[in-house]
Amino acid sequence: MASPSVQPNPVQPEGAPQDPTQARTDDVAGPVDPIAQAARDAGEQAGADIVVTGARATQRTSIELKRNATVVVDGLVSDEIGATPDNSVGDTLERIAGVSADRFKGNANELSVRGLGPTLSFATFNGREVSTAGGDRSVAFQQFPSELVNGVLVYKTQQADFLEGGVGGVIELRSIKPLDYGKRRLQFEIRGDFQPKADDVYQEDGLGYRANLSYTDVFKTGIGDIGLSIGFQRQDTTAPEDYYNANATFQPCNTSALNPSLLTGTAAQLTAAGASANCALANAPRAVTGTTVGETRGDVYYANSSRSFRTQQTAEVRNALIGALQWRPAPDFDITFDGQYSTRDSLEKRNVLGITEGLRGVQPLVIGTGDNGYSKGALISYRGNSFVEDQLERRNRDEDYIGGGVTLSYTPGPWQFTADGSYSKSHRTETQKQTRMRSTNRVGYTLSYLDDDVVPNVVFDNFDVTNPANFLNTAANAVYARNRFATDRKDAIWAGRFDVNRELEGFFNAFKFGARYSNHHRTNDNARNADLNTLVALNGQTPAQLITTANQNCRAPFTTQSYMAGQGTNVRQWATFDNDCLFRTFTGSDDALPYPADGRDPSDIDVRESIYAAYAMASFRGDAGTIPFSGNIGGRLVDTKITSKGFRQAYLITIDPGADTYTVAVDPTGQLTQNTAKGHYRYFLPSSNLAFELSDQLKLRLAAYRAIARSGIESFGAGVNLNPSTGTGTNNIIFNATTGNPNLKPLRAWNADVSVEFYASKDTLFAVAGYHKWITGAVIGRSEPIPTDITVTTTTTVPGAPRQTQNFTISPVAPANDLETRHLYGFEASLSHAFTWLPSPLDGFGVSGSVGRAWADFEFPETSPIQSTTPILNEVEPANLIGLSNWTGNGSVYFEKWGLSLRANGRYRSSYYKPNGGTNRSVRAGTYLNLSAQYNITKNVQLKAQALNVTGTKDIFYKGGYDSIAEVSNSGAQYFFGFRVRL
Repeated sequence: MASPSVQPNPVQPEGAPQDPTQARTDDVAGPVDPIAQAARDAGEQAGADIVVTGARATQRTSIELKRNATVVVDGLVSDEIGATPDNSVGDTLERIAGVSADRFKGNANELSVRGLGPTLSFATFNGREVSTAGGDRSVAFQQFPSELVNGVLVYKTQQADFLEGGVGGVIELRSIKPLDYGKRRLQFEIRGDFQPKADDVYQEDGLGYRANLSYTDVFKTGIGDIGLSIGFQRQDTTAPEDYYNANATFQPCNTSALNPSLLTGTAAQLTAAGASANCALANAPRAVTGTTVGETRGDVYYANSSRSFRTQQTAEVRNALIGALQWRPAPDFDITFDGQYSTRDSLEKRNVLGITEGLRGVQPLVIGTGDNGYSKGALISYRGNSFVEDQLERRNRDEDYIGGGVTLSYTPGPWQFTADGSYSKSHRTETQKQTRMRSTNRVGYTLSYLDDDVVPNVVFDNFDVTNPANFLNTAANAVYARNRFATDRKDAIWAGRFDVNRELEGFFNAFKFGARYSNHHRTNDNARNADLNTLVALNGQTPAQLITTANQNCRAPFTTQSYMAGQGTNVRQWATFDNDCLFRTFTGSDDALPYPADGRDPSDIDVRESIYAAYAMASFRGDAGTIPFSGNIGGRLVDTKITSKGFRQAYLITIDPGADTYTVAVDPTGQLTQNTAKGHYRYFLPSSNLAFELSDQLKLRLAAYRAIARSGIESFGAGVNLNPSTGTGTNNIIFNATTGNPNLKPLRAWNADVSVEFYASKDTLFAVAGYHKWITGAVIGRSEPIPTDITVTTTTTVPGAPRQTQNFTISPVAPANDLETRHLYGFEASLSHAFTWLPSPLDGFGVSGSVGRAWADFEFPETSPIQSTTPILNEVEPANLIGLSNWTGNGSVYFEKWGLSLRANGRYRSSYYKPNGGTNRSVRAGTYLNLSAQYNITKNVQLKAQALNVTGTKDIFYKGGYDSIAEVSNSGAQYFFGFRVRL
């Protein structure tokens, strides 16, 4: 007979009303939302005469939910919509132990759990998989407004009825269930938004707003109880950003030009000065067309092919709608319809100052050695020469998300039957209209990072970067006009499942089994580009005349008054032109350069992933002597089939009989060929969870399970991309091609977890958890050839030679799974406490916080392609796991009394690896501080104020070493003030 202190542990069909965070009671009619149940349990513990609201209510409910769970879980939950003080779900999740966020324009975006990157966690909304408009599987949580969500949970361990896909953890977002909420509520909220950095932008005032309206009600009818919940939000704001970037590809060099400032003279004179040669990693003197390059050789440093300073005007409008209709025609039958819809329309008008030849004529002045205060190889100061450009771009990105489904739950006696069908679709389009103006001649310059500044000073030789007249290079190819449909990505998921749960008497108190099917379809139409890279005569004007006209007529005010203010750089403004005016002048019309009608390209994606899963799980409870215990054991079988369609270019082999060379290139007269590839895998995922009630306050949890995380769906692409190449001899014809790999297997991990939780009171929790993961199958710098039979056209350099066809088997290189077993392990500790035992007013204070430490032994080698004979991977250490921060932490202090609620929340994340374009790049450690205040004027009206990122923390990226700066993003602070009316 189980101890009465151990509550039953019914478990959740994927997203069904029962779940591992629910403590079920016998007097509840029908399925119960676990958040509502936890809130009721917390309220009952508080006593009938005490009303707990706000931050303390959320804290208490979250503690109760964790205590009732059958798995290791952390969350922030409330029975009220929008109770969390954050602006996005991402910001809310970052306050949970072990969760860290990647940031986008100052806001928390993609999430990592327990050190595993965002692609290795799995996200659901109301228990269903969420589609995404990004390039991988990670969900952009910014699309879910926190005001319309009443719970966020992070499952740290797994059980058989969980959706597979989260090695790091399963992140679940929940909207309110109206019948479980059980009352009428009408709520309206509006907050004004002020961003000082946006206020400094030309013709902008930095103002915006967020407004939301929600309504929840319950109706007693002759056909049963009906609950309705609906919420709408609109956000109209800006996303200001000052940006500095060094090209993603780093070049190891050890040469130093003798005279990089020499800009005129013959080619031989420029070579002899070293002014016209790119830096290199050389072990002997170099020569160009018989002239020795004027340079010396010394310490190795890391140079960039370009550097850019960017400011921009922005606008962003978001709309979101979340709703649910719950019908309970009988106490044992429940039908729930729920849906979500959101749109995001964003505009960026980019203005970039570019030093486009960052490798040319480099003469290092200060190189980091590791002993001189700078990381080894960092190019701290140098001289060089380059063209300088003003690059303009108008970038529009539109995103739509729609998701929802229907759940039917029938609970006759000890049985529960649950069926669910769902649909989720994301769609992103991105268009780019680009132009540029170039300096009349190359310019000598000195670039230096001063002290600890991360944005460099640049001194140009005899060149005023603010004078538009200096940007008058009249060569036809010195400017361009481009109109690009860069992205048209669609991601859709259809899914259905059926679950059966049977409650039992005795040691095994429940048995559950079920099945699920999902169809995931991803398409991406890339690179529909219409580029004019060399001007042609237009309306009687030569290209030089067009450029001169544009320089005179298209000048524009600089974008902002405060570019990188306080960051140490002297690059504060530069000559600016109007992008639309340049485009019209170069092409003759705003509507010129239409997108190609045929958008097919080898980079296009068309992948369909079909997943079949079945599971069985038994729950148990009993006593080990005087110690009650409970848990579950089960297994999940997952079968996945992948079909990928792509395009391959037509190949042309040109044979030079005299030199016996064979040049492979794209056949400009050929037709694209469709290529289809398939993949398949099947895995069994066992799991077990065990919890011991060591005392009324102390709980020990143990878990062991196997989990998978699927590879990025676009890595399954079947398109074959050709890079032109030349080989000598018929046995050395080089088909330098790349492709995706539908046979990529998921990352697999065996996991062991332990958690000790001390519930000192209803307002106090201290928990320590440890974990170890044995991981195989990561995609780490390994590739494998994919044999592909093709037919190509051949010709020769002999005039009039006929074209012929020939069959070949090529082996395009594709990503592959790592064969090594890697290790990820760590611990996390969390504390939550309300100081109710102190005298007034100190009893209004409360704290919560967590700290996490993680270790891993992954090795991602640098993949910068420049100079293949001496690649940078030989010079720098490999990176660790994507998204891994060795240390993470967050802490909140709040005061809540007399209708006043004050909160300060700080977050820390140590440096972590975030690749860019296949090259290694890391993000420096960062600390962020947010403040919020709320005051209840009446029981229905509340004033609200927020200050986000009050420290103005920047996002700083580096490559090769801590001081080799790759990117700096500075969005500044953001302030909100408004009110909420709740009836």
